[in-house]
Amino acid sequence: MRVDNWESKLNAVIHDTIHNKGDYVLGKNDCGLFVVACIESIIGKKVFDGKYKTFNQLKKIFKQLKSKDLLGLALNIAKEHNFKTIDISRVQRGDILYYIDKTDLDGTLGVCIGSTTMFNWKKGVSLMSNDKCKIAWRIE
Repeated sequence: MRVDNWESKLNAVIHDTIHNKGDYVLGKNDCGLFVVACIESIIGKKVFDGKYKTFNQLKKIFKQLKSKDLLGLALNIAKEHNFKTIDISRVQRGDILYYIDKTDLDGTLGVCIGSTTMFNWKKGVSLMSNDKCKIAWRIE
């Protein structure tokens, strides 16, 4: 269930990521932790608490959590917290989307902010049309 004032809390996470977090740093300011912070702002609880500083440490977390990659981890977290997979055409502000790319993780996660999804990539924060994403979860 979404908490009271979730939209202003989500806006604060987005603002902080854009203006205060600085450069992309794996394990400190990356796509996954951005989405975790967004989810926490929306539902008021943490859904992931893994600590990592390197890609190898992140891969160990995947293995510990019985996931082979970022998508597998996202699917496991969604199942554990009852986040329903929804059609991309039905996403709304605060939903989480997955985009397939050719990075080390084969994809990235972002948050819907309207007709676009915000991602926190190595190359910086960027927006992409929701319809370019492959999977979406309703966060409630």
